[in-house]
Amino acid sequence: MGCSATTSSCRETLVFADEKQHFRIPALLYVKEWQTFLAFAEKRTSPKDEDANNLVMSKGTRQPDGSLQWSPTEDVKEAAKDGYRTMNPCPVFERNSKTLFLFFICIEGKTPENQLKPGQTRLCYVTSTDHGVTWSDLTDLTSTVNFTNYQTFAVGPGHGIQLSSGTLLVPAYVKVGSGKSVKPHAVVLRSEDQHTWKAGQPITMESGECQLAEVSDGKGGRQVYLNARSTGAPKPRVEALSDDGGASFTLFTPLNRKLEETPTGCQGSVLGRSSETGLLFSHPTRGEGPDRLDLGVYLRKSLQDTDPWGEPHIIHPGPSGYSDLTCCEEEGHFGCLMECGHEKRLHIVFKEFDVKEILHIVNHSDVDRGEAV
Repeated sequence: MGCSATTSSCRETLVFADEKQHFRIPALLYVKEWQTFLAFAEKRTSPKDEDANNLVMSKGTRQPDGSLQWSPTEDVKEAAKDGYRTMNPCPVFERNSKTLFLFFICIEGKTPENQLKPGQTRLCYVTSTDHGVTWSDLTDLTSTVNFTNYQTFAVGPGHGIQLSSGTLLVPAYVKVGSGKSVKPHAVVLRSEDQHTWKAGQPITMESGECQLAEVSDGKGGRQVYLNARSTGAPKPRVEALSDDGGASFTLFTPLNRKLEETPTGCQGSVLGRSSETGLLFSHPTRGEGPDRLDLGVYLRKSLQDTDPWGEPHIIHPGPSGYSDLTCCEEEGHFGCLMECGHEKRLHIVFKEFDVKEILHIVNHSDVDRGEAV
């Protein structure tokens, strides 16, 4: 559907753009039970974080000619608290009850992140069972998950996941400490019954925005893989594995090619391939000062073998930023919702690609290194 596997590059579709508004922080899900793509973002009055206002959404439906038709931008009015700005959309779909959870944070007023005090950030979610036509009342989980003493925290941004066991996982990070010693650490929110939520143990290494994927452990079991933004960039991305469903993580240090962070750091998206052991990762592939450039998708065939992360397949040349990946209807076909454009006027586009495009890049790289394909 859409772009075929032999097409070298599919057309980008504008999803969130407006001459008077700014859009940042994309989040994306394809819900096969609803045959619908769900895209979310922040609407802002300027590119600055403190000028975030509310969350917006758009729905993508496949047309007879294979293209995606995106609905007009809608405000998610239920995802709001008076006196707070709403940020960091993070959707996750519960397949048994067919319930969409939309997590986000609410931050008091226009206080910059580095000046926030405990209690000024709230962890919230709303739910929908009808494709996002209607939403539940807001639920505030801040006290329930014991986040009240952190300087601040955030979820995602991007998508959460449901494990094969049924457990829902929402990626997050918390800022631990006080004064100049505040440090971010990635953490995972978990629910086994879709009602009770608990926070796992924060990762020991400094780490920020993260995403998750369920992968094979190579022995017939399953693990949770975490990929997080590193601090004090340039550094490699932070990678970790969990054997207890995301409750705790052990740092994972690849012996071969690592994923490098951009000079100032950037969020990235990770996605497990449903019928295989591999992973996809999207992220700007280079940076010049504060600029993030050339958004690419990397492939790793498995975490157990000696194959490294491959060379990136560039899906958006030029200025880019945050992104979120999803599976599409066809096996091996994927979509990416991403920021692009210059800092003064960011917009968010959707683009489809096929894994064969990435394998083509990987195989040619192997030939260039003199390795067998």
